[in-house]
Amino acid sequence: MNKGLKYFVLSMIAISMLTSVNELQSQNTVNQLDQVMLMKQMAGTWQNEFAPDTSIIWKIKPYGDGFEMHYQFTTKGESYREVKQLVGFDPEFENFVTYTLFPSGQYILFYGKFTSENKSYVEVKGQTDPEKVLSRSEYEFKTADVFTVTRIFGNYGAKPGTYYRIKK
Repeated sequence: MNKGLKYFVLSMIAISMLTSVNELQSQNTVNQLDQVMLMKQMAGTWQNEFAPDTSIIWKIKPYGDGFEMHYQFTTKGESYREVKQLVGFDPEFENFVTYTLFPSGQYILFYGKFTSENKSYVEVKGQTDPEKVLSRSEYEFKTADVFTVTRIFGNYGAKPGTYYRIKK
């Protein structure tokens, strides 16, 4: 092998290695986020008024390094639907896994994580096709007491909403 070809091959290997290191460093930025600690900022009671006289009350309570959540849908002060959730962080997959139970016994699994200090997402994936995302919700904390959520349902478009912390 001539010197020019050797130099070219070695240069390409070096460039490839440097590129790989940069990619690993950018991936580790998300991995370095303390997912459980960031989730704890959501502990408390939140309200979203999504129609006149109609709102969601969302209570989030730490349970060790996991969370218990309770949704209550109300209209004119009367509850018409409730949903319970259990949330845990799976370090192997670097995702929160949320088990959502409806009174009928039906359930949905959500997966998500924080992508920065104030942004996260949650996805519902198909149970028979776990690669297929059925819906996605993107959360952004505006302040410690206000966050927005944008729900994206396949081809149906995005539905934005704002949650406000209820202070006791």
